[in-house]
Amino acid sequence: MVTFAYAETPAAAPQSSAPFMNFVPILGMLAIFYFFMIRPQQKKASQHKTMLEGLQKGDVVLTSGGIYGTVMSVGEKTFELKIAENVKIKILKSAVSDKLNTPEAINGKPTIQSEPKISS
Repeated sequence: MVTFAYAETPAAAPQSSAPFMNFVPILGMLAIFYFFMIRPQQKKASQHKTMLEGLQKGDVVLTSGGIYGTVMSVGEKTFELKIAENVKIKILKSAVSDKLNTPEAINGKPTIQSEPKISS
């Protein structure tokens, strides 16, 4: 004798009265991404842009390549930096990573001191 097994159909699952509730966790994750990742990055970019616009002749800056220099002239997209005596380089404004204190700002002493000259 062969008997056939028939699967019983499950009872209907209770449906949520608000199907949009499935999207609440996704919206929560998007809010977390915005407040912890996107917003701080936009704020930092805005502060960097403001700093670049405010740079003028005589400011001491640090480039993204690690070069310290003094701004000698400001162009539309470039700066001319003095990095040593009789040595000037031209860099893009976007290459400036930070504005440092001017040499006279800390107790009248330069913030960037050159290495002592060795006389022979």
